Amino acid sequence: MAELQELKGKNWMAAMALCWLFGPLGGHRFYTGKVSTGWAMAILSLVGAFPITWIWAFVDGIMLATNSYRHEDGSELYERVEWFGWTYVTLQVLAILGTIAYIGVIMTMFATFMGAAAGAISSGSGI
Repeated sequence: MAELQELKGKNWMAAMALCWLFGPLGGHRFYTGKVSTGWAMAILSLVGAFPITWIWAFVDGIMLATNSYRHEDGSELYERVEWFGWTYVTLQVLAILGTIAYIGVIMTMFATFMGAAAGAISSGSGI
């Protein structure tokens, strides 16, 4: 009977899931022993610097997906599931593109409304 290897360190899938779900709050950093930067992310998120911590978590997620993220002690995370990491990256990129498209639509609608309102005011008919 083959002996089971004792798994040491932290699970990659757990770190990836924490990054995905609680990334801007530093969940994955607390899990991998990077407590001081985990607290920095949590505090920055709570004081309103959420865009900064989201970008930070996105970069950490890419590092996790490419297996370049390490535990605080330098050890690798075990049980890496490559497709899950690339799914994370793909969904995050789609979210960024969707947000940009949404902002573009809102700005176009606002510009159209302002143009119509300016035309109505200049013609004296009101809105």
